[in-house]
Amino acid sequence: MAATSDKIMNRTQDGFVHHASSGLKSGLNTTATITSSTVVANTHFDVIIIGAGFTGLMAARELSLQNRKVLLVEARDRIGGRTFTTEFENEKYEMGGTWIHWSQPHVWTEVTRYGLSIVESKGATADRLSLLFDNGSRLKIASMSDLFTEVCEVMNKYSNVDGVQGRTIFPLPHDPFAAEEINQTYDKLSMQDRLDQISSTLSKEMYEFMDAYLSMNSQCRLSESGFIDHIRWWALGDYETFRLFDKTSRYKISEGTTALAQAIFNDCHNVQLLLSTPVVSVSRKDDNNITIRTQNGQLYSGRTTIITIPLNTLHKTEFIPPLKSEKQRVINERQCRGGSKFAVKLEEPIGKWCGYAPYPNPITIAFTDDEDGSIIIGFGMEDLIDIQDLNAVKLELNKFLPDIKIKYIIGHDWRSDPLAGGTWGWYRPGQVTSNLLTLQENEPPLFFASSDTANGWRGFIDGALESGLTVVRHVEHYLNEQTE
Repeated sequence: MAATSDKIMNRTQDGFVHHASSGLKSGLNTTATITSSTVVANTHFDVIIIGAGFTGLMAARELSLQNRKVLLVEARDRIGGRTFTTEFENEKYEMGGTWIHWSQPHVWTEVTRYGLSIVESKGATADRLSLLFDNGSRLKIASMSDLFTEVCEVMNKYSNVDGVQGRTIFPLPHDPFAAEEINQTYDKLSMQDRLDQISSTLSKEMYEFMDAYLSMNSQCRLSESGFIDHIRWWALGDYETFRLFDKTSRYKISEGTTALAQAIFNDCHNVQLLLSTPVVSVSRKDDNNITIRTQNGQLYSGRTTIITIPLNTLHKTEFIPPLKSEKQRVINERQCRGGSKFAVKLEEPIGKWCGYAPYPNPITIAFTDDEDGSIIIGFGMEDLIDIQDLNAVKLELNKFLPDIKIKYIIGHDWRSDPLAGGTWGWYRPGQVTSNLLTLQENEPPLFFASSDTANGWRGFIDGALESGLTVVRHVEHYLNEQTE
């Protein structure tokens, strides 16, 4: 497949910029927009992959290495799924999935393979903190060095539900079923349940700090967020507070996540790509014959299909005949919807800084991202703030930083995005033990894969790559069996 140029930047319909001087404009420039292939009529593919996010891209590359004939079909006008990099006024921004770490095995393999590098989000290690308490009415300026010991103690206490820092629940962080019987007990807990269990041992300020941090992780009300997903993160973070911080929010790809997506795509051979092509139905005719129907009525056929559609929008796809009733049930149940992510460019830099505010503040966490502190990345919950409204965002950020002035806001509303239905994956109480295995189960010739159903770094780029690798193994086994 012909390489795409890093210098060619087209426009995607995703995202927006609201500039203080020129107003709101939809769409963003990105190199993730690639020219679609011309598919020859009546071509019968070995595998049709629905979705060109990192799961779909990984699956396409690996199948192409096995000389499979692959069609990659994507509803968006770009590759990358819930990630893409944009540039605006000589600044680079990540609109979706961003942070990686060298301990994340699948993504780091790809970073090494393609010679990419990492850069630090400076505010992730900021010592200067703005803390909002009492429903946003009281601002406290603090330093992380002063809070370091207490934050570690409280995180340890919160995670130590089994007396050994969660190790009996997740003894093997990449195997969520290694302690299945124990998991069933703790999977019933919400994150709010666990916070309530230790609340009597916390100061009011530390309770609200934990509320802010935990709410940002799940991007959902703590009462609706599964505690066991926190323990999964905790285990993947080596059961230690600041190692977890480093792995989830400190390092990103210097060249941009889109550079990684392009690199994987450029390694695909015998793969045809269709962008701006939503799939509305998948039909199984027999064990070796499927047909997909697109929104504009086009039909494409193949031996198998891999469905990588995000969990919160998978229910919109029609399967003929229907999927097994249990699988359809858990698809319809969905997961936490997530909240919002945005970036603001300030008129003047503020240095390394971070702010926390508990629910129901519209912004739960914000921090500077660049060297001088002129860019702030912010996260909010639910629909509590319209991230396209410059005045609304400025009003909320001024609660943390009263004197700042915003030059522009840039972002994408993943929660309202009909192709995403939210940000990253986080399960509700009870869903890991009741839903995850069912979601991972294939119904050949239909195969399912997504960052939302990965075993390890579920909800991260690493989890998407893991899921893509895993499903290819199953597809290859099935195709080989069918030809014997």
